Amino acid sequence: MKIVGIKIEKGTLSVSIVEKGMRQAELKDSFHREYTSDAELADILREVSRDWTGARIVSSISGAQFSQRTLVLPFGDRKRVEKALPFELEENVPFSLDEVELDHIVLERPAGEHDKKKETTVLGMMLPKTILRQHLNMLSASGIDPHVVLPTYVGLSLIAKMIPTEGASLMIDGNDLCLKTGAFIAACRSLSSTQATAGIKHTIKALEADHGARIEKAYLLSENESVRAELADLGISVEQVAPDYHGKKATEPVSLGLALAEEINFRKGDFSYRLADVGIRKRRNTLIIAGTIAALIAGANLGAKYYLVESSYGKLDREIKEIYRQTFPDSKTTADPVRQLRTRLDEAKKKFGVLGTGTSALDVMKAVTDGIPKEVRVSFTEFNFEGDLLKLQGEASSFESIDKMKAELQKATQFSTVVVQDTRMGVDNKVKFRFEMKMKQAI
Repeated sequence: MKIVGIKIEKGTLSVSIVEKGMRQAELKDSFHREYTSDAELADILREVSRDWTGARIVSSISGAQFSQRTLVLPFGDRKRVEKALPFELEENVPFSLDEVELDHIVLERPAGEHDKKKETTVLGMMLPKTILRQHLNMLSASGIDPHVVLPTYVGLSLIAKMIPTEGASLMIDGNDLCLKTGAFIAACRSLSSTQATAGIKHTIKALEADHGARIEKAYLLSENESVRAELADLGISVEQVAPDYHGKKATEPVSLGLALAEEINFRKGDFSYRLADVGIRKRRNTLIIAGTIAALIAGANLGAKYYLVESSYGKLDREIKEIYRQTFPDSKTTADPVRQLRTRLDEAKKKFGVLGTGTSALDVMKAVTDGIPKEVRVSFTEFNFEGDLLKLQGEASSFESIDKMKAELQKATQFSTVVVQDTRMGVDNKVKFRFEMKMKQAI
């Protein structure tokens, strides 16, 4: 599989192309191009992306555009962290979580840094949806639809793992930096583009205080004389590095790190890469074609009545049967192809729904309301239905009411599982809850 890592920053487009096989990945190409305007960037992207058909494209946004919080959680499973992250962050950020997309990376720390062995340090990252939308629109204007969007410092963190170090050291590329303690990535962040050199001293002091380690060496992945001078003033030795990846060196290492990234992706929700839509559209188109053919055959059948007078019904009947055989080559010949085609159409509607997507959202809403006991008073604040997963959020009068709701909804034929994700008492003496319900048939 071909994977393309893209970094667009400060008038430079950097690209690394990796070919990933069953056993290992190989760096196939790496280059960077300078540009002076958005129009010139779009022209360059259109030119270099001609050979990217079928490739997995990983794009990046400057790490300075992301907000972040470091959390310590009593578990490290990725799915559990994703569920806990909104609750852990909503009280610690000055804006609504509805305005951002969330993801996280697990920061590695040497054994013994936490009192509890099961504790996991997590870097929660937040990207405003407006910035993500602008980035995707910019790439779309060049004919590129990336599968993955990441902060640039994620690519830097993966490259940092390839560079052998001792003690506490910094990996720096542009305004991004990662703290590495031995073989572990302990912190990632970006400096403001307007205060890159002025802010690095404060950042280093903060990292040293947080991790209780003196930073004595820094590695630059791209030359930066002003940063080099600031580090020298702090007594930190500096080394320019170009990491080796299976015998090859990338022109711009961070774009290589982006191509190697897995799991993390800010294309979520409304911004998700809609590869699954291709299959849905095919099923919908098949249903539309079948309906059109049914209408055509029905018209032909009416016309056949006129041909009866002229003794040509037999010929038309053979033509209808031939059309039926071409439409459904796996079916046996039937005496009444029109009736059989209508039966097929009815079966398809039952299977895929009127719009060709399966159970409709209205059907699911009805199943939920029918499953709530009449004596239970409940109000819903969120109804999120995607694929085979339904997420509900609302308020009830008591914890007992929530138990009754769960028991009744589990009896509904549409749902395979009903899980209570969270219950807590609100300030208005109402119990807030979150349900996650899995459908037996996906939309």
